[in-house]
Amino acid sequence: MSRSMTPATMTLDGVEWVEKWALDQANIALAEKQRTGQAHRHQFAAIHDLYDSLPIRHANAPYAASKEAFRKHGLVATGHCDTFCHTFENRADMMAIGPILKKNAEKAHGYVLCHHNGNVMTLSTPHSQTYKAMGKEAFQKSKADVLAWAETLLGVK
Repeated sequence: MSRSMTPATMTLDGVEWVEKWALDQANIALAEKQRTGQAHRHQFAAIHDLYDSLPIRHANAPYAASKEAFRKHGLVATGHCDTFCHTFENRADMMAIGPILKKNAEKAHGYVLCHHNGNVMTLSTPHSQTYKAMGKEAFQKSKADVLAWAETLLGVK
């Protein structure tokens, strides 16, 4: 059975035209070689346990909203993030437009840490830890940093 090859099913891989599904399969295979599922699962299991150990005094912290918020906050807190600063004409403009910027950043990344000082707003969004977005070395570094941050926060370390 042959596949129908149309422009929509083809992509340029930098050298030649290939079918998108073949390139996707090659990228998945490469990502799997880069890091193991075991390392990935270990981080999420550790975050789960650490999150479940959060003392009640942390209940109103932004990272206490969910396990995912806890992990993403850890990424931001340890520098595995993108940061955007915007200076507004005045504080009133920041109070009017700032929430829209924050909402859009949160929608795009699932989490945003927002600080403002006067008429300056800083938005930090975590890097993705997906196989496609992060190779083995970057993932191991971010995993170690986030777990160390969480352990220090809880006084485990």
